[in-house]
Amino acid sequence: MLKVFLTSFIILFCTAITAQKPVKPPVKKSTTVSAVKTVAKKAVASKPAFKPGPVGKVTFRIFGKINGFKYHLMVLNKFRSTEYLLLDSVTTDAEGNFSMVKTINEPCVAYLMHSKTAAVPLIIENGAVFYIDIKSAGNVLDYSVTGTKAEKSIRLYEFVKLHSRLYSELGEIEQKIYKEQDALKMQEYQFEYANKQKEMSNNIATELATTGLEGYFVLYNFMEEQSATDVKKVMDKMSPAEMKTVYYKDLKAYYEANKLLEIGAMAPDFSLPTPNGDTLKLSDLRGKVVLIDFWASWCGPCKAEFPNVKRVYSRFSDKGFEILGVSLDKEENAWKSSIISLGLTWKHVSDLKYWSCAPARLYKVSSIPSTILVDKTGRIIAKNLRGEELERKLEELFQ
Repeated sequence: MLKVFLTSFIILFCTAITAQKPVKPPVKKSTTVSAVKTVAKKAVASKPAFKPGPVGKVTFRIFGKINGFKYHLMVLNKFRSTEYLLLDSVTTDAEGNFSMVKTINEPCVAYLMHSKTAAVPLIIENGAVFYIDIKSAGNVLDYSVTGTKAEKSIRLYEFVKLHSRLYSELGEIEQKIYKEQDALKMQEYQFEYANKQKEMSNNIATELATTGLEGYFVLYNFMEEQSATDVKKVMDKMSPAEMKTVYYKDLKAYYEANKLLEIGAMAPDFSLPTPNGDTLKLSDLRGKVVLIDFWASWCGPCKAEFPNVKRVYSRFSDKGFEILGVSLDKEENAWKSSIISLGLTWKHVSDLKYWSCAPARLYKVSSIPSTILVDKTGRIIAKNLRGEELERKLEELFQ
């Protein structure tokens, strides 16, 4: 079982966002982007001409329609990793149409919220004009976005849509693993699970390596944990305007506080009790390549990964490879019995303090399984390698 790691907006799965129950929606009419633009033209005709904000300011406009929700409150919140800030709110008209025009201090990530759990993520820049068509059907919500400077928001839609599908498929495979009794069939599911995990990771990695504010959104909504390496990737892709925002300041502060755990840094030492009551230090294993593996007996994804871990341990253990399993269990019997029943023949330690496990906090572990690969000199050389990726890395090290 994964620790809950995403913010409340993990439910932003674009093709299945939970929506409020419609209250006797009006007769359905054809709602398209062109229809939204037609409404927008009427609104613009009755207002002064729209101009981008002055230097240092961001002025934007939103025109939208949400089917089946007349006289409904729409709220626009600025998203930040630590808070939400109200930017604007408006009530839809009798046909579900609404519009907003606002000037704020900087580009931002925003949520156009239709309910507490349903929102459209937007990247707002100076001069942006959004045309948003929100469709509701029963208990699901979908939307489309077009407009001026809407490309980043459209990209977010595509990212979340794909992530949603992969996340759902991963959960289905995990359930099959739990229920399967046939060893050969379980192995097939585990292989499928690993490939799906890799596909999901690649989707996230692509977004982090190529985008600025979109990358910030991904870091704090879809990452199990934020690494200094990933944070640096997003910082490096921010535009000059984005580098002047609070988002860049957030990322820079995080990077400075966490870069000591990055690739190439010396792995912080720790010591914990072994199952037989002895004390083992990470530094006691100096001279070997060590995989620090954070796991627990109650962690389903950990168990799904163990066949891969056992395979690489069997292949490389006599070449100078060791695994140090750090358990986040809190029940001693569960910890020890799982080591035996699962056939985990490498070294193990635990302080039985659950998520307060000292090494887990030291290494800022927020979900499991989580791994750190340390070279013979004690330096961190990789993080969260699994399956074939771990095997390839070890082949490289021991060739």
